[in-house]
Amino acid sequence: MPTAFKLTTAKGLKSEIYVPWTPKPVWTPLTKPLSECKVAFITSGGIHKKDQTPFNTAGDWSYREIPSDTPSDQLMVTHGGFDNSDINKDVNAMLPIDRLRELVKEGFIGSLVPTFFGFMGGGGNVDKFEHVTGPEIARKLKAEGADIVLATGGCGTCHRSCTLVLRCCEEAGMSTCIIAALPPIARQQGAPRITAPLVPIGSNAGEPNNPTMQMGILKDTLNAMEEFDHFGQMKALPYEYRHNV
Repeated sequence: MPTAFKLTTAKGLKSEIYVPWTPKPVWTPLTKPLSECKVAFITSGGIHKKDQTPFNTAGDWSYREIPSDTPSDQLMVTHGGFDNSDINKDVNAMLPIDRLRELVKEGFIGSLVPTFFGFMGGGGNVDKFEHVTGPEIARKLKAEGADIVLATGGCGTCHRSCTLVLRCCEEAGMSTCIIAALPPIARQQGAPRITAPLVPIGSNAGEPNNPTMQMGILKDTLNAMEEFDHFGQMKALPYEYRHNV
């Protein structure tokens, strides 16, 4: 008898719809009050000091160490994956370094680590961010005594790269949160905690030259970290800013 014609090419059930893979949970609970916490900040938005080597905008997995006492006017952005104009107006829109120092003076948080980190996550090498850049940054922040690591991501790929680094920090025993302009990407990549203001890419930490909004986003993010009690939670923040091109 002739062989029966088969309509299927694979045995069993197989979806034709792409199903994204979500990494395993990583979770370090926050056990100190905010007023006693040492806080770090990292960003994949291409921020670096003006006297440092710019990032390669075609793809770069290196990072730049930024002393946390660096004046904000000594920082700049090198990134080809999104509109940099808001950061050029006010770097605090992506790396809120002035607001963080104000939080220390206010006593809202205990202190800052000596070193923040900037990197350019666009077009990044996933393997390098997961196995080289992320572990290196996590080791350095852990050695500086960080309790909390806050972060911002630039473009979509940057949110992925930033989340990979945050997961390394979480695995090393630090509580982390990304302030995301693109929260679905951060969630799919396995971000331990997410806050999400209604802001465009490049202004994750708030409208440029709007310290009130920037401070509100930071404080609400830090307060949310005390509220979150398990992996993968997200909180929408009540701040909205639209970039007028």
